[in-house]
Amino acid sequence: MKNKIEKETREHKEFYENFLRFTTYSTVIVIAIVALMAIFLV
Repeated sequence: MKNKIEKETREHKEFYENFLRFTTYSTVIVIAIVALMAIFLV
C-alpha cells in the first residue's frame, strides 16, 4: 500500500514539475511576442 502511494506521489510531482516548466516557457514566449509587437508595430 505504501509503495503504491509513493509511486502515485512521485507521478504527481513529475507531472507538476513538467506543468510548471511548460507554463514558465509559455509565459516567457508570450512576453517576448508582446514585446516584439510593441517594438515593431508601434
